[in-house]
Amino acid sequence: MLKQIPLLNRIKPHSSAITFVFAAVLMLIICHFVYWQEVGSIQREIDTVARAKADILREHIDNLKRETLFLSKLPDVKGIASLAHQPVLDTEQQAQFNTHIAHLKDVFKYYIQSIPELEQARFIDSKTGFETIRVERMKGSVIALPDSSLQQKSDRDYFIEAQKLQEGDVYVSPFNLNQENGSLVFPYLPVMRVSTLVFSQAKQQKESIGQIVINVSAEVLFSQLDITSTYSNINIYLVNDAGDYLLHPDKTKTFGFDIGQRYTLEDDFTDVGDGMYLTKDDNDFFSWLKVLFFSEENVYLDSTNTQRKVVVLAVANNHLAITKTLTVIFWYWVIIGILILLLKNTKNEVALKAKQQHLNTVLTMEQELNSILSHAPNGIMVVNRQGIITLANTQVERIFGYSQGELLGQSMNVLLPARFCHVHPNFMQAFFSAPETKLMGGGRELYGLHKTAKEVPLEIGLSVIEYKGELQAICGIVDITLRRQLEHLFEMVVDTLPNAVLLVDYNGVIELVNKQTERLFGYSRDDLLGNNIAMLVPESFREQHLAWRQSFFIAAGEEIDTERYYISGLCKDGSIFPLSIGLCTIETHKGKKLLSSIVDLTDSELEASALKKVTENLDRTSKMAGIGGWELDLITNELFYSEETYRIHGLPLGSKLSLDEAIAFYTPDSQPIIRKTLTEAIEMGKDWNVEVRFTNAANKLIWVKVAGTIEYENGKAVRLAGTMQDISERKYFIEELSRSNTELDNFAYVASHDLKSPLRGIDQLASWLEEDLKDKLEAEDAEHLRLMRGRISRMEKLLDDLLSYSRAGKKGDVIHSINIKSVVENVFDLCNTKNAFSLEFESATTDITTASVPLEQVIRNLINNAIKHHDTGKGTVYVSMVVNAPFYEFVVRDDGPGILDEFSEKIFTMFTTLKPRDEVEGSGMGLAIVKKIVVAMGGEISLDTSVQKGACFKFTWPMEIQNLMPNTRDVE
Repeated sequence: MLKQIPLLNRIKPHSSAITFVFAAVLMLIICHFVYWQEVGSIQREIDTVARAKADILREHIDNLKRETLFLSKLPDVKGIASLAHQPVLDTEQQAQFNTHIAHLKDVFKYYIQSIPELEQARFIDSKTGFETIRVERMKGSVIALPDSSLQQKSDRDYFIEAQKLQEGDVYVSPFNLNQENGSLVFPYLPVMRVSTLVFSQAKQQKESIGQIVINVSAEVLFSQLDITSTYSNINIYLVNDAGDYLLHPDKTKTFGFDIGQRYTLEDDFTDVGDGMYLTKDDNDFFSWLKVLFFSEENVYLDSTNTQRKVVVLAVANNHLAITKTLTVIFWYWVIIGILILLLKNTKNEVALKAKQQHLNTVLTMEQELNSILSHAPNGIMVVNRQGIITLANTQVERIFGYSQGELLGQSMNVLLPARFCHVHPNFMQAFFSAPETKLMGGGRELYGLHKTAKEVPLEIGLSVIEYKGELQAICGIVDITLRRQLEHLFEMVVDTLPNAVLLVDYNGVIELVNKQTERLFGYSRDDLLGNNIAMLVPESFREQHLAWRQSFFIAAGEEIDTERYYISGLCKDGSIFPLSIGLCTIETHKGKKLLSSIVDLTDSELEASALKKVTENLDRTSKMAGIGGWELDLITNELFYSEETYRIHGLPLGSKLSLDEAIAFYTPDSQPIIRKTLTEAIEMGKDWNVEVRFTNAANKLIWVKVAGTIEYENGKAVRLAGTMQDISERKYFIEELSRSNTELDNFAYVASHDLKSPLRGIDQLASWLEEDLKDKLEAEDAEHLRLMRGRISRMEKLLDDLLSYSRAGKKGDVIHSINIKSVVENVFDLCNTKNAFSLEFESATTDITTASVPLEQVIRNLINNAIKHHDTGKGTVYVSMVVNAPFYEFVVRDDGPGILDEFSEKIFTMFTTLKPRDEVEGSGMGLAIVKKIVVAMGGEISLDTSVQKGACFKFTWPMEIQNLMPNTRDVE
C-alpha cells in the first residue's frame, strides 16, 4: 500500500535512517555525559547528608546509653539494690528504702524535664518483672505514677534481652510503638528503650535486682534528621534491620509492622542496578526515567551484634539531571519532532483506510459471535473499561434474572452487591492495566446480585477481547450456588475434626484447610489457600514429600489406602516440629485431590527426649558427685535405689531390700535417728538432712549424709525420696584440720612463753654486769653489752610478734559501731610519742560498724611504720577512708623516703626489713601481721607505687563484717 503513495517513493528510506541514527547516537553521547556528571554531584550530596544524619543519631543513642548507666550508679539506686531483696526489712530499713524510692522518682522527673526526648524512666524489679518506679511525660507534665498504675513487664522483649546483660552493659531496643498493659497506646507513640541492669551489692555473688529503663521518643530523635528546610530534592528515610519504615515522608507508612500492615523499602522501590532505584507503585509510562539515588549509613544499636541496627537513607531523584539533559538536547527533539510529524501525516492516511476495512471485518465477526454466545452453556458478558455492559448472552439472563435489553448499556454495578461496588472499579482498572487470562474455575470467585436482590455465588473467568473498536473484558460466568452449599457442608465437617486437615491438588496448591491447621502452623486460612504446601515442609523433606504426593496421584485405581508418614513441619515463625501425616486421594468436581491428615508429635517427642536427658544427667551427676538417690513407695513399701546408692551400700545392682533391711545398715546409735526422721517426715511432713554412721555390705564403717523429703498426692503422703552421700573423707579431713590448728596454736604459745624465760635471764645477767662493772668497762665492752641487750629486746619483740602473727585474723572480735576518726586519732597519739609528727584525716563517713580490734591493729602498725621509718624524724601522716560498697577503702600515706617498686611484695613477708636492724629496731613482722589480718577479714592490701614521695598503703575492709565473723564465740 505504501508503494502506491508517490511522495513516499521519492523518499530514500536508507539515507534517512542513517541520518537519524547518527543524530540519535550523537544525542545519546551528549545526554550520557551531561546526565552522569549531574548524577555524580547528586550522589556526593546525599552521601554527605546520610553520614551527617547517621552521626547525629549515633551521638544521641550514645548519650542515652551514658545517661542510663549514670542513673544505674546513683546512690539511691545502690541503696535500693542493697535493700530490695532482703527477706525482711526492719522499720529503719523500710524508711531508708522508701526514701531512696522517693529520691529516685525526683531524679527521674528532673531527667525527663531536662532531656526533651525522654518519655519515661522506670525501675523494674528483675525477679518479678514488675515496675517499682515509673515516671513519665503526660500531657506536657512529668508525673510519677502511683503503685496502682504500675505494670508487669516480664514478657516484654526489652526486659528479657536486658536480663542477659553483664554489669556495665546497656541494651538499646528496636524502635517500635509504645504499649501499655499489652496494648498499643493511641495516639501511637514510637519509642526506643534503653536499659541496663542494677546488681545487688552482696560480696559472695552479685545478682541482678532491677533494671533502669528509659523510653525515648522516636519522634523527637527523628526530628534531628529533618532536612526539608535545607534540601528540597532529598528525602530522609529510616528503616530497621527488617527493612520496615521508621521514618518516612508519609507518616502513615511508619511502624506498620506494629499494627499489622508492614511497609518496607523493598515494597516501594526496585533496585535497577548501578545504585539506581525505581518506585514500584508508579505505573506512569515514564516511570523508568524517574530514577532515585540512595545513600545509606548503618547505625548499630549493639556494638557486638551487627544485625541489630537501623539504616539512615538519603534519597534524591534525578529531576535536576534530567532537566539539564533535556535542555542540552532540546534542538535534537525539535528536528526529530518535525521529521516525525511529516511521517505521521503520511501514515495516518494509510491507517485510516486500514481501519475502515477492519471495522467492516469486525462487524461481520460480531454478528457471528452473538450467534455462538447465545448457545453457550455458561453466562458470557463483555464489559468495557468504564464498566458498561456491551454484550450478554441468554445464560446471563438466566443467572441474574434480567433480560438482555435491561442489561446492555447498564453499569456492571447493577449485578454486584453493594459491598463490592466501591472496590470493583479498582479491580477493573488493575485488570486493564495488566490484562491476564484467567481460566474458568481459576479466576476470582464473587457474589452477584439477582434481580430479586438475592446474592448468587459465582465463578468468573476473565480475558480480553477487541470488541467494537476497543479493548474490553470478556467474562465467563458460572452459577456455583449448589457447589458452594456442598463445599460449605464439607468444610464444616472438616473444621470439626481434631487433627489438622489439608486438601491439595497435583501441584501441591492448598485448596482447603481447617482450624486445626491454622493453629498448628501459625498461618491464617487466607495465608494458606492458593499457596503451595511446600511452605509447610522444611527444605530437607520437600523432595521426599513431593515423591509421596506424586505417588498417590500416579497410583492406578479409584482409591488408595491411607498411609501415615513421619516427617517434620515448618511453622510460620520458622520453627520446625515433628509430625505424622496420613495421605489419601479423593475425587472432586475439579479432579483428583490429595487429603492430608496431620498430627503434631512435638509433645510426645519432647517428653521422651526430656525424660531420657533427665535420666542420663541424673545418673552422670550422681556418679560425679558421689550422691545416690533413693525412693520409698509408702503405698507398696517398695524401696528403689540408684546405681550410686547401691555402690555406697556395697550391693549388686538390682538388689531388693525392705525398709528394715535398709535401716539395719546404719550403726546402732544411728538407727534411732533414721527412724525418727522417717516418722516425722510421714506424720509432720518435715524434710531432713542428717549425718550418721553407716556400715556397708563389706562391713566397712563410713559416714553418710542422708537427706530426704516427702511427696503428696491429693493430700496424702505417697512416697519418700532423698539422697545419700559418702562423706567419710570429708569428716576425716575436718577432724585432721581441727587437730592441726590446735597443735599450731599450742606450739606458738609455748614457743613464745618458754623462749622468753632464758632471754629474760640473759638480759638480767647483762644488766648486773653493766651495773657492777660500770666504771671498769672499756667503751668497746660497754658497747658490746648495749648491743647484746638490744638484740635480747629484739628477740623478745620477735617472739611477741610471732604470737601476734599466729593469732592475727582469728575471728570472734566484737562488732560494734565506732567513730573512725576518733579511732585513727587515738592510735596516732599512741604512736607519736615524741610529738614530732602531725596527722591529716579525711573521710565523708565517720561512724561505721565493724570489728574494731583488728582494724585498730592494722592502722596502728601502718602508722607506727610511717613514723619509725621516716628519714627526717618529723613529718605528716595522711589517713583517708571512702565508702565503695561493699568495702571501706583506707589509705595510709607518709612523706618519708618511700619504698622501691621492687620491694612492693617482699615487704609483706615475715622477718623482712629494708634497713639493718641495728639502724632501725624491728622484727620485720609488722606488715606480715597487717596483711594476714586484712586478708582474713576478706579485704586486700597493697603498696601504691604511683605516689611521688613517701610510702602509700591502700587496703580494703569489708562493710558486712558480720557475715565473716561470729559475735559470740571464739573459734581459736
